[in-house]
Amino acid sequence: MRYEGLYVNVKRMGLALDGLIRKEFPGDYLQFVEVYTFAKPRQPGELVALLPRIPTLHDPEVRLRADMSRPGITEMHVPQHFTNIQHGLQLARRFLSTQDTPNRQIILITDGLPTAHFEREMLFLLYPADSRTENATLREGKFCQREGITINIFLLPSWMQSKEDVRFAYKLAESTKGRVFFTAGKDLDRYVVWDYLERRREIVS
Repeated sequence: MRYEGLYVNVKRMGLALDGLIRKEFPGDYLQFVEVYTFAKPRQPGELVALLPRIPTLHDPEVRLRADMSRPGITEMHVPQHFTNIQHGLQLARRFLSTQDTPNRQIILITDGLPTAHFEREMLFLLYPADSRTENATLREGKFCQREGITINIFLLPSWMQSKEDVRFAYKLAESTKGRVFFTAGKDLDRYVVWDYLERRREIVS
């Protein structure tokens, strides 16, 4: 999401949603998770300062793995610019597992396929996107579904987006009875806030 201002639009959406919940629904739970090669929880106050991860590898094909359980290997030893949706879903699922609410959902904002995943402590970085990463991400989606968590995906436009990106988004969302939304970046905050309000009305009614 480094191009065409998409990253700025995502941050603007996050701040809009946080503002809505703080003002109108202070009892609701919201947790931001930044997704890159890893996934990391973020506080609303951190959003403004976040920046896209700059590519450090430019090879047309990347097949790397790192044993993150080994002493001496840290996040800083690994390229940061991959997309680990599996880890993001896993972290979000752990946060939501402590929430006693009928409306547990993950709002996933992405512009394409995942390119990183974990298998136990082993981190895989695979580009172009590989079926091994897709399958690991879909498995995490199934874990969300078993815990009653819906995944709604906002798929942002990208010059490199393909039918495979769209296919995967539908497969992941529909496995949890979620939906896929296609929206231009500048309208992202409006659509995400609208969908949040609509789902809230459905639960209340």
